[in-house]
Parts: sequence; structure tokens; C-alpha cells
Amino acid sequence: MSTAMLYYLAWHEDDWLDEVLDRFPEINAIVPSVKTFELLAKQRESGEVERAVLVLNAAVEQDRCKEFLRLCQEHPQLSTDPLYIVGLKPEEEEAWQEAYPHAKIIVITGFAVEFDYDAVLARMEIDLEGAH
Repeated sequence: MSTAMLYYLAWHEDDWLDEVLDRFPEINAIVPSVKTFELLAKQRESGEVERAVLVLNAAVEQDRCKEFLRLCQEHPQLSTDPLYIVGLKPEEEEAWQEAYPHAKIIVITGFAVEFDYDAVLARMEIDLEGAH
């Protein structure tokens, strides 16, 4: 039986966490630190988690988020896992997309209550089911 895990990586609770928790029965919500990277790498290398989707909220602590992503990019398994980056402002989107071309950058423009979280969460669900 293969195991799949959605990792929600953020420095604080937010609307995205609420939406992810409502959609997915099992997630691992954790801060994106070096220690977290080591835990994720161990789980992937041991086979404890065979498929993963990473959702990183980069709204705050962006330098630490970038360090976490650098570590993931250097890891043979985590570097190929689907990556969603949320919490960015519209003016930050282009720079992050250039730095992380494989990532799906999700920017909310307008009011959060009008945003179609369901469409994004459905994509995450498809990635989790079909992730390598």
C-alpha cells in the first residue's frame, strides 16, 4: 500500500491551512525549517511517504522559506514532488516563479472570500493521487 502525504508548510495558521484541513483527511502541517526538511527527507527516503505534495505559504519569513526550498531542490525526491507556493502578493509572483519554475504559484487577487480555493485544492488532490 502506497502512502501519500500533503505537507502544509507555514510559519503561522492562515486561511490556506483552514481550506486544506477542510479538504484533506490527513495532512502534516509544520514550519518550513531545516529540521522539517530533515524529517521530510527521512520519510521520503525510508519509503514511509511514497508520494508527497508540498504546499508552502511564503507570506512571511521569506528568506527562511527560500532556504527550505533550496534544501528541497537539492534532494532527489523532494525536488520532484509537486510544489505549491501560496501566500504571495501579486507583485511577488513573477520573481518567485522565475526562482522556482516547477512550482505552482497561487496568488489571491481581490477578496479571499471570492477566491476559488476549491479549484486549487482539486489540483492538489490530483497531484497527491498521481504524484511520483
